[in-house]
Amino acid sequence: MKNLQEEQFYNSKYIKPKRYTYIGKDGKKYTWDFIEAMDSVSIFLYHSQKDSFVFVKQFRIPLWEYQRRNNLQVDEMGYSIELCSGLVDKNLSLEEIAKEECIEELGYAPKIMEKIGEFYTGFGSGVSRQFLFYAEINEKDKISNGGGVDGEDIQAVWVKRKDFSQFSKENLIKTSLLEYAYLWFISKK
Repeated sequence: MKNLQEEQFYNSKYIKPKRYTYIGKDGKKYTWDFIEAMDSVSIFLYHSQKDSFVFVKQFRIPLWEYQRRNNLQVDEMGYSIELCSGLVDKNLSLEEIAKEECIEELGYAPKIMEKIGEFYTGFGSGVSRQFLFYAEINEKDKISNGGGVDGEDIQAVWVKRKDFSQFSKENLIKTSLLEYAYLWFISKK
């Protein structure tokens, strides 16, 4: 990545800054700033032939900026390990969007998406819903190289099922949804 720089922010098709004011029970005026954000889908993928989970490793500018601003020294600034995910920004079903994200990010086209649940996130900074799915894949589902679109830098991270506990203990930046999905997997599959 070259020429990473902060620019003046005016508007975005992904988020909208908002401010509400109100009078509290104590009669004082208060202000709450937050963002209106889009909903998203995430997919916990299990590759049956490799007996492995596949996650994505991705550079996230907000994570990089947070680490820089707080002088946090990590091996790979801005990189996180996450479930395959994407925004609900198309006029498609949630399952179709989830499948599309699997193809874009990892090159696999799952045949069946099983909904695990939906969750609200960002209560203080901007509420959105995240829809969590499970899909089992194999090499017959591989249709492209993946790697992301629109400048994304996505790498596949393979974790053998038997090695997940050790992976979970490693000092890597991971989303909590990844751990939740694994707990669902061991209780249901």
